Amino acid sequence: MKFYTSIADLYDEIFPYNPPQKSFVESFKVHGPNSTLLDVGCGTGSLTLNMAESFETVIGIDPDKEMLEKANLKAMNFKADRRNQLEELGKWVFLQNGMLDLSTEFAPNSFNTILCFGNTIVHLSTLEEVKEFLTQAFEVLKPGGYLMIQIINYDRIIDQGLKGLSTLENENMKFERVYKYDKDPELINFQTKLTVKESGEVIENEIPLLALRPQQLREMMAESGFANLLEFGSFKKEVFSDNSQPFVVVGKKSTVFSAQLSDKR
Repeated sequence: MKFYTSIADLYDEIFPYNPPQKSFVESFKVHGPNSTLLDVGCGTGSLTLNMAESFETVIGIDPDKEMLEKANLKAMNFKADRRNQLEELGKWVFLQNGMLDLSTEFAPNSFNTILCFGNTIVHLSTLEEVKEFLTQAFEVLKPGGYLMIQIINYDRIIDQGLKGLSTLENENMKFERVYKYDKDPELINFQTKLTVKESGEVIENEIPLLALRPQQLREMMAESGFANLLEFGSFKKEVFSDNSQPFVVVGKKSTVFSAQLSDKR
């Protein structure tokens, strides 16, 4: 995806590793042998690699080849930095796949946990594709496994008519983020401007995002068989409210729903 390829060199500065994400995932960990995790839209792999300290097998998938190249390079450094504790680390692998490739790439009941963080799911084009992703995620999860999704709170964005997100800046770069509302109420055009301070290079991008509202995601997860939905306004488990910037939702694969599907087959 051109949007991410063009900013790959500075991706880790724009979106640095967020340790509360790891703690959040670990709080829902399914304990036992052969624990497995799938990180959908893994980017440069920071979270995927750090989850190798908690799961026996972690797989990160992303459609962007350049991002995965950086993830694999990072994996080499990650291993070298932890060579004294390799026996305690799980195995990891990065694969070039998209969000709708789960059921073709992985067997049913493969994972204890599936993550889709970083507002990734809204890169799908339609609500029907979101439902397809949820269906595939349900299929490749083990019974009792968890699906965890984080998006921007589009209720807040749309209802308050926000013009964008806060600018991200450090000594090396400035990343500006603006929303332009499309005639299609389901889409928002996301415009970014990345300024590399040392060289003066400016990289501008625009990409349509699906304006997926929290209630739509709740309903589709329930329809796909996920039960015991929990929602939060941050990875620190703050209460979700109208003014929360992120929307984090966790669903558990219902064993009852799985049995019903088996009976229908």
